Amino acid sequence: MPLVGRRRELTALRDAVTSAAVGHANAILLAGEAGGGKSRLLGALVDDLPDPQALVLRAQCVDLGGPGLPYLALVDLVRAVQAAAALDPELAAVLDRAPFVSALADPSAAPDETVDESRPLRLFDAMATLLGELGRVRGPVVVTVEDLQWLDSSSTSFLRFLLSRMSSERLAVVATVRTDGVAARPRVRQLLSELGRLPTVRRLDLEPFSAAEVAEFLGLLDGDPPTVEVAAEVARRTRGNPYYIQALAAAVGGVARVEEALPRALADLLVGALDRLPDDARNIVRAAAVVSHPVPDHVLRSVATLDQAATEAAVRVAMGEGLLTADSAGYSLTHDLLRAAVYADLLPGERARLHAAYGAALEAATGGRAPAAEVAHHYAEAQDAPKTLEWSVRAAEDAMRVLAPSEALGHLEQALAVWPGVPSAAAVAGVSHGGLATRAARAAGLAGETSQAIEWAGRAIRLCDADSDVAGAVQSRAELVRQLVAIDATDQVVTLAEEAVRLTESSPTDAGLTALAHVALARALLAARRTREARPQAERAVAEANTAGERALEVDALTTAAFLDEIDGDREGAAKRLRNAAQLARAEGELAAELRAHYTLACLHYYNGDVSASLPVLQAAMSRVTESGLRWSDPGVELRVLLAVSRYTAGDLHGSLEAAATSGRRPPDAAAARLAAVSCYAAVALGLADAERRLADLHHSWGVHPQVALVAGGCDADRLAWAGDSTAAVAAAERAQQHLDSAVGEGMYGGLWLSAIGLAALADGAALSRQRRNDAEVAVALRQGETVIGRVERIVEGGRGRPGELGPEGLAWRARAVAEHARLQGRPAVQEWLAALDAFGYGHVYEQARCHWRLAEALVAAGDRDAARAHASEAAASAEQLGALPLQRAVAGTVSAARLAVTTGGGVPVLTGRERDVLALVAEGLTNREIGRRLFISEKTVSVHLSNLMAKLNVSSRTEAVTVAVRRGLHDVLGSTPSA
Repeated sequence: MPLVGRRRELTALRDAVTSAAVGHANAILLAGEAGGGKSRLLGALVDDLPDPQALVLRAQCVDLGGPGLPYLALVDLVRAVQAAAALDPELAAVLDRAPFVSALADPSAAPDETVDESRPLRLFDAMATLLGELGRVRGPVVVTVEDLQWLDSSSTSFLRFLLSRMSSERLAVVATVRTDGVAARPRVRQLLSELGRLPTVRRLDLEPFSAAEVAEFLGLLDGDPPTVEVAAEVARRTRGNPYYIQALAAAVGGVARVEEALPRALADLLVGALDRLPDDARNIVRAAAVVSHPVPDHVLRSVATLDQAATEAAVRVAMGEGLLTADSAGYSLTHDLLRAAVYADLLPGERARLHAAYGAALEAATGGRAPAAEVAHHYAEAQDAPKTLEWSVRAAEDAMRVLAPSEALGHLEQALAVWPGVPSAAAVAGVSHGGLATRAARAAGLAGETSQAIEWAGRAIRLCDADSDVAGAVQSRAELVRQLVAIDATDQVVTLAEEAVRLTESSPTDAGLTALAHVALARALLAARRTREARPQAERAVAEANTAGERALEVDALTTAAFLDEIDGDREGAAKRLRNAAQLARAEGELAAELRAHYTLACLHYYNGDVSASLPVLQAAMSRVTESGLRWSDPGVELRVLLAVSRYTAGDLHGSLEAAATSGRRPPDAAAARLAAVSCYAAVALGLADAERRLADLHHSWGVHPQVALVAGGCDADRLAWAGDSTAAVAAAERAQQHLDSAVGEGMYGGLWLSAIGLAALADGAALSRQRRNDAEVAVALRQGETVIGRVERIVEGGRGRPGELGPEGLAWRARAVAEHARLQGRPAVQEWLAALDAFGYGHVYEQARCHWRLAEALVAAGDRDAARAHASEAAASAEQLGALPLQRAVAGTVSAARLAVTTGGGVPVLTGRERDVLALVAEGLTNREIGRRLFISEKTVSVHLSNLMAKLNVSSRTEAVTVAVRRGLHDVLGSTPSA
C-alpha cells in the first residue's frame, strides 16, 4: 500500500541517511502515539534508501517488565552485523577485529569469575568503533531502534554514549518512541530530554492524519473514497490514528458501512475481534498477548496446551483474521495496541496462569538456560514467590556478569521483596538474606546509586548480624566502607572496618575474607588520615590476598600499601609495588585496576617533583587506554588529565593542548569539562586568541567537578593579569577560591595556586597605584594581601589534599605567594624570588621562566644590573622556546624599561620566527602595510611584532633596529626570505 502523508518526515529521514553517507553522523527520534505509523514510515525508508549501498542494522526493544534483559538492543545489533558479515568478506574482516563486541551475542562467552568494572565503557566504545568501521568500508550504516520506550537500562546507556559522541562517522540512527504514556515513564522522559539536547539529534513528531489524509487512507483500504462526512467522523472517532482507522474499517466490513457501525470504544473494537474466533484460535491469541515479542512455536503450543495439529490450525485462523503474524522468531500479534487490549481484557487468574505457563515452558525448553530475566518476569507476574526468587537471583548474576548493574539491582530488589514469603529462602536463592542485600549494595554502587548502596549495605549488616552470618557480616561491612569512602564520609568507616577485622579474628574464616577485612580497614584508616595505623593492615591484606589467590583484592591492597610507602618517604618501594600491581592486574585481565595502578604510579612521580619520570608512565598507560577502549573510563580520564598537566609543567605547551584535545566522539560532560579546563593552562601561557572563549565556555561547568572551577578560575585570573586588568584578575581568583571552599571545604591545597595568582594581581595593581601616587588604593591592596597571605599559611599548616606532607608543587606555590606578597609591599624581594625560582626547579619550566623575569625586576630595583641581565636573558630564552607570548612581551617590556640589552646565551637577541620575518622585510624598506601583505597578516599585527622586537633590541626606531641587528650578528636573518 502506498504511504499516506508523511512526505516531510520521509524526506527528513532520507536526508539523514544522505548526510551520514558524506561523514556527518546524525540521529532522528521518530516520536508518535502507538499506532501512529512509526514502523510503517521506517519501513518505507528502509525499502527505498537514498543510498542503495547502505547497511541497515535493526534492533527491537521488548517490554519484559521489571529490569529486563541487559544489552538487548546491542545484542540485536551485533547479531545483525554477524548476519551481514556472513555474506560480505569485508564486513567479516571488520567484525573479526572486534571480538569483544562479538562475544556479546553469546552470553556463555562472558567471564564467570570476575566483574570488570570497565566492561560497559569498553563495550560501548568498541561497539561505537565497530559501527564507525562498518560505515567506512560499506556505505552509510543505518541503525534502527524500535520502541525506545522499552529500552533496557544498559542499552539506554549505550545509546546515550553513542549519540553524544558520534561526529564524523558514516552513521545514521533512527529510533522510534511512543509519546503516549511517557508521563508514567520518568526514565524514558529523561532520556528523550537528554537526547533532544544533543546537536547530532533531531526529533520528528508524527502528527495524526488530517481529515484529508484519513479520506485518502480509507480509500486505499477499500478501493472507494468515502464521503466527506464519513471521513470526518472517522477522523473524530479515531483521532487520526492510522492503526485505529485500519482496524475500524476491517471490523465493520468496509468504508460503506463505517458510519452506521461506529463502536463506542475502540478498545472494544480491538478485543471484539476475538469473539468471532473458534476457542482454540482465541486461546492462541490470548496466550501470544502475554509477551511483547514473537513466541516460538513450541513455547506457544505449551502455553496454550494444544497439540501441534491444533496449534497450527488455530494459528492459521488467527492469521487469516489479521490478528497474528509470523516470522522466523515465532508468532506475535499484528500490533502492540491489539496485544495491549487483549492482555488488558484477561482476567487476573488468566494472566497469572498464562505467565506461570510461560515461565515453566521457557525453563523446560532450554534446560535451565533460558534468559533468566524473562523467566523471572513471568514467575513474578504469576505471583510464584519461590520461582521469582530463584530466577531473579539468576538474572542478577547474569546482569553482573556483563556488568549491567542497574538491571542487576532491579532483579535483586525483586528477589529481596519476595524473600519473606519463601520457605527455606536461602536454599532457593543459594545465598543468605544478608548476602543478597550485600549484592544489592554492590550493584547500586556500580550503578551510581550511592544512597541506595549505603542503605542496602546497612540493611545487609543488620540481616547478617541477626543470622550470625560471619562471612556476610564481613562482606557487608567492607561494602559499606567502600561506599562511604567513595563519598568522603569517613566518620564511621574506621569503626565499621575494625568490626569486620574482629569478626574474622573471632571465627574461622578463609584467607580471602580476612584479606577483604584488612583491605577495608587499611582503606578506612587512610581515608581518616591515620596512616601509621593503616600500614600493618595493608601489609597483612597483601599477604592474605596473595595466599587466597584473590588477585583483584591483591591489586587493591598493593595500591593502598604503595600509597603508604609514598607517605613514609619510600618512593622507590612504592613504585615497585605499583609496577607489580599493574603487571598482576594485566595478567588477570583487570583492566580498570591496571590503569588505576598506572595512574597512582604517575602521581607518585609527579606529586613528588619528578615530572619527567611521570611522562613515560602516562604515555604507556594511555596506550593501554586506547587499545582497551577505556578512553572515558574514570582511570582513562584521570590519566589523560594528568598527562595534559604534566606536559604543561614540563614545558611542552602544545603537547599539553594535544593531550587535552577531544576530537571525534564527545566524551562525557564531566570529562569534557575537566579536559577543557586543563587545556587552559597552555592556552593562557601561549596567549592563544581563543583563551577567553575557552574560559567563558567553561563557566557553566564549574559545578561538574571541583577541578574545573579551580583551574578555569585560576587561569582566567592569570589571563586577566597578563591583559593588565589586575582588579578583574583579583576578583576572578577570589571567585574561584570561594567556589572551591563551598564545594569541597576550606583548606584545599589548590588554594595555594589561586592565592599566588591573586597576590600577583594585587601587586600589579599596587605598582600602578604607586605610580599614580594613590596611597589609598595601595592601602586597600595591602589589606587584601594580608588576608590572602594569611590563607596561604593556614593551608600550609593544616590544608587538605593528598595524604602526606605538602609536596614540591605546593611548596613552590607557597614560595611564589610569599615573593608576590613582598612585591605587593613594594620591596625588591630578591631573596624571596630566588627561593621561588629554586622551588620551581623541581621541573615546572614555565613558572621558572616567570620567576627569572620577576627576579630580574627585583635585581634591577636592587641595583644589580648584571645579575638582572642574566636572569632576564634566561626568562627571554625560555619564553621564546615555550612560545609563551604574554611572558615574552612582559620580559621585553622589563628589558626595554631597564635598558638591559638582553641576549640569549649565544649572544643573539631573543626574537621569535615571525619577528625575524618582520625585521628582514623592514631591512628591505617595506612599510607595515606591505609587510602585512607579504606575510598575510594584518597591518596591526605587523605593528605589534615590530614593537616587540624593538623592545627586545632596546631600540626606538625601525632604522636603529636594522642597525643593531646587523651589529649583533643577525646577518643571516636579514638576508633570508621570510616565510608566509
